[in-house]
Amino acid sequence: PESLCKLFKLRYLHLSYCLRLNELPSSFGDLKLQILHMNGLLDMDDCPDSIGDMTSLTQFVVDSGPSNLLEKVKAIKKRLNLVGMVHHNVHEIESRGCSSIVDLVGLTCSELILAGLEKVWDPEDADRVKLRDKSDIRVLKLGWIPKWMSYISSGKSVLERLVPPRTLENFWLVGYRGKDFPNWMFHISSYLPFLSELTLDGLEACDCLPPFGALPNLRSLYLRNCPNIRKIGKEFYGEGRPCMQLRVLDLASMENLVEWLTTESNEENKEFLIPNLHLLVVKDCPNLKFLPYPPRSMNWFLSNSETVLPEQGFGKLSSSIHPSRLALEELFIADCPNLTSLPESMKNLTALTKLALVECKGLEILPEWLGQLTCLEELSIRGCPNLTSLPESIRSLSALKVLIIVGCPILIERCQGEDAHKIGHIPKVVLR
Repeated sequence: PESLCKLFKLRYLHLSYCLRLNELPSSFGDLKLQILHMNGLLDMDDCPDSIGDMTSLTQFVVDSGPSNLLEKVKAIKKRLNLVGMVHHNVHEIESRGCSSIVDLVGLTCSELILAGLEKVWDPEDADRVKLRDKSDIRVLKLGWIPKWMSYISSGKSVLERLVPPRTLENFWLVGYRGKDFPNWMFHISSYLPFLSELTLDGLEACDCLPPFGALPNLRSLYLRNCPNIRKIGKEFYGEGRPCMQLRVLDLASMENLVEWLTTESNEENKEFLIPNLHLLVVKDCPNLKFLPYPPRSMNWFLSNSETVLPEQGFGKLSSSIHPSRLALEELFIADCPNLTSLPESMKNLTALTKLALVECKGLEILPEWLGQLTCLEELSIRGCPNLTSLPESIRSLSALKVLIIVGCPILIERCQGEDAHKIGHIPKVVLR
């Protein structure tokens, strides 16, 4: 609210993971903040220019979010001289017989990107950096270029010596070619207790993960392009405690991942180990099944991953041990050509307010139980040419305010003709 901007003595404001927040008050710059955290605001494409006038600001944290927002934040940081990022491309220093990573010994920064780590020939060079002592680093990105590594070591001996500082909040590991991980990563919850965001990308050789689920403050987990990971079981959770803080789980291009355990055992009616997700994103994971149920989440985005839709149901929608008001509210299903009908387990999603079906070319019918989704406010159907009619029960969806149908010629013709009576109660209908 605008009234927030009258809190002139406010110095610290943490807005991270308010996933529905999409704008800030125009007078936001009137505040005299010293620290502002805005991580994971996935709906916020912009922020007020007036933040650039906030000369009191010493820390402006936006590590993840829409690209437009990140570009704006980058400009504001430059304007306020808050850049603090060092991007170092490792190269060999022939005259000294070592790699350039040794020149980072006296470095101070808040964000460090180390690229080309395959050029660290001698692991002792990585040891000399004393990365663990650099407590100013909040964000660390370690990268290997895979094409150079087919004849070089896996990188494990280098990663073993690049232990991040205990205060690290955001960690990226990209292109690492080791089959397994150094010891500190298997005890990561002790080494990095404040870590809130973790990204693993392009790990081509590893076939199991350290217990990342045991990280006590993990808010976002991104796993991409890890072709040898096939199962994620109870070892992921360490001692088996639930990931209470995890809000965003984003999986992409994990085509061989077939199983992810989400409860203490594979039995029904067990407590969820991932109970409080706000967003579940699964792209190009065509074989994945969460067992026995998917993690509980408010928003789902599925693309080319129809096996994630559970046939047996969504599990306990509430928990006695970890009470939560979370229920699935928004479901986006895209590019699932083998999906011919929606699983009957979806009829229990009575809190669902938005449903989008996009480019599901095999979808032939919408079920009559669609009328049981009494909270549904918006239904969007795009690029589903084999869908020929809407169920009669759509007339009972009194909360439905918006119906959008695009690229479904037969369905649109029916809606303009013999099925027009089914959608007459909907305030906004778009057919094109």
